[in-house]
Amino acid sequence: MKILIADDDIIARKMLQRTLENWGYDVTTAENGVKAFEAFQQDRYLMVITDWMMPEMTGLELVKKIRSLPTPDYIYIIMLTAKSEREDLIVGMDAGADDFIAKPFDKDELRVRLRAGGRVIQLEEDLSRKNHELAEINYRMKRDLEAAADIQNSLLPTEPEGLDGIDVKWRFLPCDELAGDTLNVFNLDDDHLGFYVLDVSGHGVSAALLAMTLSRILSPVLSESSLLRYRNGSQNSYFVNSPSFVANQLNQQFQIDLEYGQYFTLLYGILNKKTNKLRYISAGHPGMIFTSKQSGAEVIKAPDLPIGFSEEHVYEEKSLQLSPGDRIHLYSDGIPEAENSENEYYSTARMVDILKRNANLPLEKSLDMLLESVISWSNPSKLKDDVTLLGIEITDH
Repeated sequence: MKILIADDDIIARKMLQRTLENWGYDVTTAENGVKAFEAFQQDRYLMVITDWMMPEMTGLELVKKIRSLPTPDYIYIIMLTAKSEREDLIVGMDAGADDFIAKPFDKDELRVRLRAGGRVIQLEEDLSRKNHELAEINYRMKRDLEAAADIQNSLLPTEPEGLDGIDVKWRFLPCDELAGDTLNVFNLDDDHLGFYVLDVSGHGVSAALLAMTLSRILSPVLSESSLLRYRNGSQNSYFVNSPSFVANQLNQQFQIDLEYGQYFTLLYGILNKKTNKLRYISAGHPGMIFTSKQSGAEVIKAPDLPIGFSEEHVYEEKSLQLSPGDRIHLYSDGIPEAENSENEYYSTARMVDILKRNANLPLEKSLDMLLESVISWSNPSKLKDDVTLLGIEITDH
């Protein structure tokens, strides 16, 4: 270990240097605080022993200057002093000294003090190394989470083609890097538009992994894993599975995890693009908000169990006839359960009210107005859950 000594008394300085070198330390000496500070800036010292009273720069001033530098290592500082008053020691400790040795020094006491300082330095080095390792781990985790978030975002929908007479818009605001919510909207065939919003219980990586798995299973791409449609024998045509079939199959495959209590809610619908008839299931998901130019706005309640609560449960399909000007809004509970500073929920009633008041605005603008209202409500609190919002409007032809 390299030790820097600062003492204007040449005899005391030489005696201390010889003693430390005999014990195996690498020693540099300085005749005052100014010289010591210059030497400190030019090399790496983990321990400094300084006299208190010196010309040009006192030991107390030297300690303050050393502590003011942004050093990567912890510097253990011992002050040599004839001062023994309690007030003087407090001043020295406040300045940044770690220990004191009375002058003239006792070798046995000095050896003990150096060993104690060495242990402190070793502990600081161990702590610094572990902090560096943790910082590296955190960096890799953050990088992996960002990559996973990019993958998750890539699974979000693009507006389907061939939607003459139908407008589709959506918004997605994860509360963390990864979301337990997901949504999609897609063409199942020339006549049918499929869409869903789902919400996995919990937060973090486990919820996001299940959400991404479900987005693959609920993909319209023909594959062995997709539940939405299947080929008609060897022909190029295919059949579209009903919403109830999809929900019941998911319920068989994803029973609740007893260890983690993980389950999910789902609202899945199929809209006939020619007749505007909607067939859907709601598995424990918040009810759609239906807005109409004729009848205002209301929640279409469809209470049922979330997916995975009961293996014997059967999900039944429901239907809704839509007309030009009608809108349906699917959303996750992160919107009505958003809390303000008074821990009050935003509520479904507020959602219905703002969607009703903005029903004459373009669909996209009405969604933005709703989200602005939710975010304003939640401030200064941060959104505590993922926010997902999907709007579908039957437009005038």
